[in-house]
Amino acid sequence: MSFRSRSIRSLPISRRSTVIPRLRLSPIQAGLKTSTQIHRYQQSQAALATSPSTSTQYESQYIPPPPLSGNSKGDDEALKAHFDLPYQDIDASSSSGLFEFPPLTNPKSLRPLTERTLIQANAIVERICKAPHDPTGKERRLVVKNLDRLSDILCGVIDMCELVRNVHPEPKWVEESQRTYEILCSFMNELNTSTGLYESLTKAVNYPHPEPLSSAELRVAHTFLSDFERSGIHLPPAVRQKFVSLSDSLLSLGRTFLSFASSGPSTKKLIELPEPEKLLAGMGSQFIDSLPRKRRYGSTNVAYVVPGSWEAQMISRYAREGEARRLVYIGGIQKDPERIEVLEELLKQRAELANVLGKETWADVTLIDKMAKNPKNVLEFLNSLAKHHKPTASLDVSSLQRLKATTLTGNYYNNDNNAVHLPPIHSWDRDYYAEKYLTTLAPTSSLPSLTPYFSTGTCLLGLSKIFQKLYGISFKPKSIKQGEVWHDSVKRLDVIDENEGLIGIIYCDLFSRQGKSPSAAHYTVRCSRRVDDDDHQGDGLRSKWDDKFGIGKGLAVQGESLKGKKGKYQLPIVVLTCDFGQVDIGRPALLGWNDLETLFHEMGHAIHSMIGRTEFHNVSGTRCATDFVELPSILMEHFVSSPEVLSTFAKHYLTGEVLPKSLIETHLRINQSLSGLETHGQILMALLDQKYHNLSVSELNTFDSTKIWFNLQNDLGVIKPIENTSWQTQFGHLYGYGATYYSYLFDRSIAGKVWSTLFAPHHGRGGEGILNRNGGEQLKENLLKWGGGKDPWLMIGDLLKGKEGEIISKGDEQSMKAVGGWMTK
Repeated sequence: MSFRSRSIRSLPISRRSTVIPRLRLSPIQAGLKTSTQIHRYQQSQAALATSPSTSTQYESQYIPPPPLSGNSKGDDEALKAHFDLPYQDIDASSSSGLFEFPPLTNPKSLRPLTERTLIQANAIVERICKAPHDPTGKERRLVVKNLDRLSDILCGVIDMCELVRNVHPEPKWVEESQRTYEILCSFMNELNTSTGLYESLTKAVNYPHPEPLSSAELRVAHTFLSDFERSGIHLPPAVRQKFVSLSDSLLSLGRTFLSFASSGPSTKKLIELPEPEKLLAGMGSQFIDSLPRKRRYGSTNVAYVVPGSWEAQMISRYAREGEARRLVYIGGIQKDPERIEVLEELLKQRAELANVLGKETWADVTLIDKMAKNPKNVLEFLNSLAKHHKPTASLDVSSLQRLKATTLTGNYYNNDNNAVHLPPIHSWDRDYYAEKYLTTLAPTSSLPSLTPYFSTGTCLLGLSKIFQKLYGISFKPKSIKQGEVWHDSVKRLDVIDENEGLIGIIYCDLFSRQGKSPSAAHYTVRCSRRVDDDDHQGDGLRSKWDDKFGIGKGLAVQGESLKGKKGKYQLPIVVLTCDFGQVDIGRPALLGWNDLETLFHEMGHAIHSMIGRTEFHNVSGTRCATDFVELPSILMEHFVSSPEVLSTFAKHYLTGEVLPKSLIETHLRINQSLSGLETHGQILMALLDQKYHNLSVSELNTFDSTKIWFNLQNDLGVIKPIENTSWQTQFGHLYGYGATYYSYLFDRSIAGKVWSTLFAPHHGRGGEGILNRNGGEQLKENLLKWGGGKDPWLMIGDLLKGKEGEIISKGDEQSMKAVGGWMTK
């Protein structure tokens, strides 16, 4: 839509909401990252082999780094301490509203802010609609700028409220943020069908201005025009009203579906485990005793777990008895008619909305402005990947089958003819035997853990050093003012460019807490935009709330001067949320491998927001095509998987020992095992998304979402699905990534090509190796700095250069095939 709130979040909230999700590779959990509790369980199990005296000795040796210092080494220690010390550095001498926005001192301020935003927005709308009648032509020349300003005013409040309603621990803040979010989103839906705005923009683009529209202005204008047209601007008034009504209904359905997919497991029927001491033998008495109990049928002892909980996930991974795993697996994806009804109604209304817009399916509507362009291209891309990866995934399953056979019988051969007869791997076996398979590659007892080398502070310092080498950008810890953040564990980083100075702010909400979602996320609170050339004439109307709450300027800022850039810019503000373990007295929060990958991935989004500082809000940073937005973050996963990169910063939090490369390589080899099975699962999830969203209205009148999922798994899967279950209701990305879930695979292919072109070891310059400034500058200048202000195919073509670059720059079917080929080589 024309006025879009765009940020990024991991499961299960939508990227078209205010967050960009990190897509995960688990076809069973569909995006659930390994919980903090599971990490702790794994660490406690590994600790059993560690000498208590050694552990105590190390604890006594740990000395926290000093919090602040002035020299280069001191700056490094200050950054590390910012995340490793168990206290918040709060500047008690000053106070502010959330994010240093003066009006946001309490939740009551959101209502007057909402009213003031609507007053200003309506004034700008009226001004734009009257622009064609200005005899001087000045207003017509300002139409693109004012539309972008209008989008910024609305999205600035909506994006901030999206963050608050998802992370704030105080119910009143959540309630008021939800109210503001709904009101302004509904208003944006109305604007998307405003013929006055559309006609003024059309005339402004076609008018022969004395000072022609710049290429950046034209890019923004055509983005708006495309969005208007996709919102049915050409339709009769009654049909446009139907569009608004359906859009509002879909917002409500989406919220319900997401609540089911994220926190919904607690509303499901509890999973009962009879005789838990027997079913869960080997998991440890402490874990078994922690489970709630029921006494039923006389003296029968029954434990129960919540579907989707960390306890359920641990049973799936570690319970020796297959029956325990089966009960937990089926209990987690049990059929729930209410959830199925919500999903199917969501799909039906999307198809109906597509029909209103003159398109056959929702995929036709969604993909028109994406790199893939249409459903045919996406399906060809995914089907080619499925064909290529299924044999590899089958081999992975065979490895698990052989392990299961050995576990059950001691051998897996028929004594008569030596033929192999392998037992089946059921859906509930997958996680358990995958864990056992990893231990066969390197037994846990003999393989040192990586975790002590990755304190949170060490990793943030490492990221700062990586960005310094690649882009000349580093992180500086900043004290928090009273009221600036929503929880005292949230840390602030100022992002410093070696030439331009302060270029943005990152708030890091990294540690777990009661009631906080376990999802990892990148939220955009404010985009970059040039503000000194704003013309506020006519939109400075006062409201009755201005004097009482001091919101006369809304969330507007004066802007900052940046070296080498003309004018003043509002600096981008982003928030990263994760679910890492908390800092303890005497020990910093230590990250497991999944945590480390997540941090690098989300920081890839953040650095895109920092570097993509365009003059226009609507194409700034991560405001770009859904099937392009994951590219910078997936590229960061390549850096975190490089022994050369990790060895530059990973040090033991107690001894200071540098992480040995041999240990990194062993862990990477283990981590990349069974990758065929994981990737194939991701492909099937993307295909399911396409199947659902390529159905027409007539097809959706009789469709069965469970049957579609079941048949897809039967036809292309490598592990048979289970009758009478409905996994699809756990697939939260169906809402936010509807018809675009292929994006992770698509960008993964492109990221691999960019990595091999710019950063693979043989491309280093001047002995810099992977972390070479030459590669970083090419990536920054040809891709990151543009945000969404340039065709992604052209950006990638400019990076690749030569004949290959020419093929990619066209953005046609041959370009799509080339991208698919990169992932099947």
